[in-house]
Amino acid sequence: MQVAQHVAATYLRFATRLLPALLVVATCRIGSAEQPIRWLLEYDGGTLPTASTWSPVGRPKTEIVDGALRLVDDSDKAAGGYRAEFACGDDEELVVEAIVKFESMAATRGSASSVWPWRDGLPVGLQICDGRRQEGLVFTATNVRYFSDRFVKMDPASRFRTYRLTIFGTTMSLDIDGERVIEGRDAFWKPADGVKPFLVFGSTTEKFSGAALWKSVKLGTRKRVAAVEPPKLKITIGEPWDIARTDGVKQTRPYLFNMGQGLLLMSVAQGPDALYEPYGVLKSTDAGRTWSPIPGLDQVEFAPLPMVRRPDGSILGASRWCRLRDDGTLVGHTVKLNSDATKFEKYENRILIDEPYFPNKPGQVLIFERQLFNDDDGHATCVVWSRYTDEKRYTWRHGHLMKTTDEGRTWQHVVKMLEGGEPGTARTSATEMTAVSRIGPWCRMHQAFSTDGGKTWGEERELEEGSVDPDLEMMSNGVLACSYGRPTSCIMFSLDKGRTWIEHRVVSDRANFNYTSVREISPGRLLYVNDAPRLQGVYIDVTRLDETVEK
Repeated sequence: MQVAQHVAATYLRFATRLLPALLVVATCRIGSAEQPIRWLLEYDGGTLPTASTWSPVGRPKTEIVDGALRLVDDSDKAAGGYRAEFACGDDEELVVEAIVKFESMAATRGSASSVWPWRDGLPVGLQICDGRRQEGLVFTATNVRYFSDRFVKMDPASRFRTYRLTIFGTTMSLDIDGERVIEGRDAFWKPADGVKPFLVFGSTTEKFSGAALWKSVKLGTRKRVAAVEPPKLKITIGEPWDIARTDGVKQTRPYLFNMGQGLLLMSVAQGPDALYEPYGVLKSTDAGRTWSPIPGLDQVEFAPLPMVRRPDGSILGASRWCRLRDDGTLVGHTVKLNSDATKFEKYENRILIDEPYFPNKPGQVLIFERQLFNDDDGHATCVVWSRYTDEKRYTWRHGHLMKTTDEGRTWQHVVKMLEGGEPGTARTSATEMTAVSRIGPWCRMHQAFSTDGGKTWGEERELEEGSVDPDLEMMSNGVLACSYGRPTSCIMFSLDKGRTWIEHRVVSDRANFNYTSVREISPGRLLYVNDAPRLQGVYIDVTRLDETVEK
């Protein structure tokens, strides 16, 4: 009797544990509830896609290899993928699951090696449309990424992996082999072009070639259980306007500064994206609608990039570039403008920073970045970033703070903030700071925090957003804004000084450098400038829908 009871109890425990494992094939977890998935599209890679469900995109080349579909696009004239349409309800979540092993991606016909999916199409990936919005997943040799701004650094060619996208509203999350790697808030954003819901896998581009092995592709719907969090911000993006010149000077990569007293300044690149290229300083007195170059600070190497209004009303700026002299000193330029930026003086400065950040070997640089802060002691602190290559030939980029006590004649190193270049930095309170940096052109950005006014910095973290030129602005209503770019020009917002990012918007999905800058020009109103497809400004109004402003 005891043996029978033991066997029965053991069986019951086994069955209890096994049941969730059996259900996971057709269910997934939302909070503490499991909801069944109604699979609408199911493709098994052991056979060719059926013509009744899947329509070819372009001219796909196919073969079955060990139970998987090897899908190849090797044409420079046509794409190579498959598309299917489906129907879903407005209150349902979409679940897209694919088991894929990436093989290759390459540019064709002399096009660039980087992929802007909305412009170039997909070499290898998934594209999903629910009839209202669309987005997708792009596979490359070094990462998996969304079309816009979310990235996972990995090797998708090492083995088959299971990729699951969960979509509801504007949220699109990503799990890889059962692990959540992207939360994807506001990532499913691009308006659909008036088409029926569809799923595409494979290639949709003529400019690139690609190949991958697809074991399965599925799309289903399920009932939404988790409550939708109400918005905490009202964000209104206006119509953009061109910031053009009549003399034909090309301007990209903007860096905005609000000097107060109705004066805005902007440093812009005017060269071929190379070391010591010329920069220019523009000014506006009509809230950024029109801009004019400052005579003497246009198309010159010494044009200041970071600028700040000093307590005496003058404007202090430091040149982006510095050079190593034959005597071993590192020298740049400081520019001092009068209160309305109609006159200026410039003088050389000396930059003091120790190894390994001191740029005394080929390929090493030290670059002054966009933030320059007034300090309580009457002096000023600037953000810079360094690039050097170690003995193992790995290139390091780090963001730093440097301080001047003599109005920019000398800059002394204070502290290394975090890894990465182009750090955007903000003072979020009297004692707190945060910095976000670029790690690579198609990588996640990094972020770090300081609670002692920038003297020390905590362990940095990796964001899911990327990839270049972040800029930070602490608004008067307690909202922290972060602009960033490539492959699209984006902005995101935080209500807790950057610890969580709750709202994201794509301002432009056109391609260029996709460098951005943002400054508050009146309470609740941001001026956002980006260079895709050309230098443009736009107002973004940000209103809090809660009553708490964190001090």
